[in-house]
Amino acid sequence: MSSIILLLRAARRDLDSDRDAAVGRLAEAEQAAAENLEEARNFVRELAPPALQRSSLPDALRRITESADARSTARIRFQVSGPPAELPVDYEVALLRIAQGALGNAAGHSGAENVGVTLTYLDDMVVLDVFDDGRGFDPAASGGRRPEGGAGTGYGLRAMRDRARALGGALTVESAPREGTAVVATLPLPGAEERR
Repeated sequence: MSSIILLLRAARRDLDSDRDAAVGRLAEAEQAAAENLEEARNFVRELAPPALQRSSLPDALRRITESADARSTARIRFQVSGPPAELPVDYEVALLRIAQGALGNAAGHSGAENVGVTLTYLDDMVVLDVFDDGRGFDPAASGGRRPEGGAGTGYGLRAMRDRARALGGALTVESAPREGTAVVATLPLPGAEERR
């Protein structure tokens, strides 16, 4: 990144006096950015959670759901809806981490008897729902933190929201006292705009 900044500064400096040099520096900066992007993507692939390293996203979600079910008094189930689409690694990592965070919140704060995790593949998006029949809360009144059943900080929901937004998606939380909670992450499938 620092080399790109230096190249762009040099190009700006040369813009008036040596336009050809400026154009050359811009081309170098573009090449450096492309190489850095590829390196970052490789880095993200290497950081894939162990649950994703040798399996598909649905299999990884099924395993973490089964593991959470074994540790919880709640009944936790997972299902897939729609034909699975191949997703970029950063999508899979985000969805897995969001599911882990939402399952952690449900287990730690909701007092739920039932928790469901659904991964839905649509034509132009993928949707992850984690819902529980627990005590619920008022998201507007608590700033996204559950006021009962644990000393939450709200950081988990912020982190989930940030993960979804970073990929052009959204995360919504629907809840009400004594009515359970639904955390819904929606990510647009890559290339969905081009298919329309």
